[in-house]
Amino acid sequence: MTRLRRPIRALLWVVTVVVALPVLYLVAAFVFGLVPVNRQWQPASGGEGVTVWLTTNGVHAGFALPVQDAAMDWTALFPLEHARSPRPLRPTDVVYLGWGDRTFLLNVPTWSDLKASTAVYALSGLDGTAMHVAYGAPPMEGPQARRLVLTREAYQRLVAYIRASTAVDDHGHARWIPGHAYSDDDAFYEGTGHYSLFITCNQWTRNALSASGVRTAAWSPFDKPLFYQLPNTVL
Repeated sequence: MTRLRRPIRALLWVVTVVVALPVLYLVAAFVFGLVPVNRQWQPASGGEGVTVWLTTNGVHAGFALPVQDAAMDWTALFPLEHARSPRPLRPTDVVYLGWGDRTFLLNVPTWSDLKASTAVYALSGLDGTAMHVAYGAPPMEGPQARRLVLTREAYQRLVAYIRASTAVDDHGHARWIPGHAYSDDDAFYEGTGHYSLFITCNQWTRNALSASGVRTAAWSPFDKPLFYQLPNTVL
């Protein structure tokens, strides 16, 4: 009987750990998502700020930024001609930027393409990362896009963070990943850092907001806390 109890206890312990860890992860994400950093942040005023957008597709958060500004010309880093069928830029166009696991971004254009092995590999932290870049019309403000007005200094810090997340060649050009796109007007580039269970695409976006001095969550592996922290601070 004693010999039988030992493997049963071991099995129960394993099951408890397997169940408890995801629960602890979700609880931590919820709690730290409610804790703000940069809580005193306020939008720039007086017409001197730079308008940017915090965006999400419902799962992955990222940014929409001015294509060309005194602080940055994104077309110099991410050339338009890398898209399959680029069109001329319009004055109101923005650049959409997002960071994430390389294999996931390149091979999972829709949720129906997701495989368990891809998800596990992404969360392992062993894979490289990529930047997803697209040019297009600015988003409509709503549940999936939050308009922010940054001081020029804050915007420069945001630009610096994104540039540091982009792998470049010896000439300072972003390292394009040819042959991969979701549509005719987007492209992928090699990123820096590693995606993991704790540094997700949303946490990358959270870190970019924090580096810019914008109010955001203490930790946010999911996109919802990023929007939750901004309801009363947007023009």
